[in-house]
Amino acid sequence: MKENRRKEQKHDEVSPMEMILAQQELVDLKREYGILEKETWRTRLGGWLTGRSKGPKKVNRKTYIRLALCCGWFCGGHRFYAGQKLLGTLYLLFCWSGIPVAMTLIDLMAAIPMRADETGMILM
Repeated sequence: MKENRRKEQKHDEVSPMEMILAQQELVDLKREYGILEKETWRTRLGGWLTGRSKGPKKVNRKTYIRLALCCGWFCGGHRFYAGQKLLGTLYLLFCWSGIPVAMTLIDLMAAIPMRADETGMILM
């Protein structure tokens, strides 16, 4: 009797990989048939904060460095300029502590040695 229950339970279990494949198949079918899910205000807000960009954004190197030196330590202006609104918001939230100063120093250590292209742009 216990063995039958174990077999039934094992049959009902789905591996994580099977679940991922099933979800991907569902997404593909929805795309194929043109079924769009309605965006909620939370997903729109999350998309705005994260920028929904698929990779780094090109920014002017001099402007980025100037913004980091002038107001990056306080309000994260260089992060907003680079399209990284979530990180810029974190800089604003922690402006009373020393965390944005340390993060801005790290950002400067990453941006200063980067070589700009012909138009003066770098990827951030």
